[in-house]
Amino acid sequence: MKKYPLMIAALASIAVCACAKKENGAVSIPPTPAVLVKAQARQVDEYISTLGTASSKSSVAVVPQVSGKIVSVGFKQGDKVRKGQVLATIDKRPFAAEVKRAEGALVQSRAQLKIDELQVERNRKLAKDNYVDKQTFDALLAKVEVDKGLVESGEAALETAKINLEWCDIVAPADGTAGLYNIDEGNIVAAGTSVITTIEKTDSLYVDFAIPSQHLYEVRKLMSENGGKLGMTVEYVEEDKANMKREASVGIILNKMRYETGTAILRAELENSDGMFWPSQPVRVKLNLRKKDAVLVPDICLQTNKLGAYVYVATPYKGGVYILKQVQISKGQLYDAGAMRAVSGIKAGDFIVRDVNQLRLQAGPFVYSANEQGLIIGEDGKPILDPAAMQKFMAGTAKIADALRAEAMKSAAQAAAKEAAPGQALMKAREAAQQPAGESAK
Repeated sequence: MKKYPLMIAALASIAVCACAKKENGAVSIPPTPAVLVKAQARQVDEYISTLGTASSKSSVAVVPQVSGKIVSVGFKQGDKVRKGQVLATIDKRPFAAEVKRAEGALVQSRAQLKIDELQVERNRKLAKDNYVDKQTFDALLAKVEVDKGLVESGEAALETAKINLEWCDIVAPADGTAGLYNIDEGNIVAAGTSVITTIEKTDSLYVDFAIPSQHLYEVRKLMSENGGKLGMTVEYVEEDKANMKREASVGIILNKMRYETGTAILRAELENSDGMFWPSQPVRVKLNLRKKDAVLVPDICLQTNKLGAYVYVATPYKGGVYILKQVQISKGQLYDAGAMRAVSGIKAGDFIVRDVNQLRLQAGPFVYSANEQGLIIGEDGKPILDPAAMQKFMAGTAKIADALRAEAMKSAAQAAAKEAAPGQALMKAREAAQQPAGESAK
């Protein structure tokens, strides 16, 4: 708790009231100033908080499909690239020559097929009239079939040569963001092994994270009730980037547990068109479960003793004076970027102490409301700015505090006397028993 503004207010209040002495000469001590807040009732999401990792929905290694020398590079590192965009070019001359060779071979095969087909037609009638023996004619027919096969092989070879020529232009296989150069102009690359760069799809990401296995059944049940999806919040892990967050939806659960860690792996989809998040970035995940009614107080109000967490609850008495009581509470989850915490043990509307000079409380658990600047808050909830009104307020609260303090001391004295009475009676009985009979008779 911050004490300096309230310490100044406390010293000022003592100065105002120190001159007001009672008839017996005792100094009148005013209540202690305290910043009070009301416990809030709110419907919040129960959640599971964990860490996760963002990953690209599409991660592609750009690998050449033919070998050769790189003659140009058509992208910059980190550029946005489109599917089909030429990223690099391999020297096309050997592949263009191969296309011409395949074209020439195909022309030869087709010409030979045509010659042999004419030969068959010339000999067909002669074979029918037995001027050409059957074996010779069958050989002519077989040669035509061989020629057809050579033509088909030539067509395939030409198609392969054309494909290899097209592959000299290494194109982006998908939209995304290009990575670093792995090659430079002039390098020799090998088909299927050399990686030109990688392309990551960044406008839509996956977020993978783990939850304890005991929560999996509940999560699956909630997903089933919500059409197979469950809402969640993804945010930066750095505390000073708490505003960097976005809603996502989880709809994928790994089909087995991680035995070593006892966790289940879930995958969410995250819209990321503005690039707020990046592949492989660690993130904090809050998986929203069921809504519940809760009582929230600023987390700064919580203190700890040997019994656990507690807060000071201020109960209005009269004249702007509140009586403090230390109340043990159970801590729940944090909300509003960690500023508010759900608690049990108090009720909504209770006044909770956010800031107080605890040393001053030794004079009695009596406070009046003040703001963070140390201004007195009147019973109407507004700051008191008039000096005369301030003095009147402080004099009145001092009298009330003195009366409460006197009443507390009287009660303590009565309790002490009540506890001491049996002991005193026992001591007198023992003294009487120890006296001689004659003396007791006197």
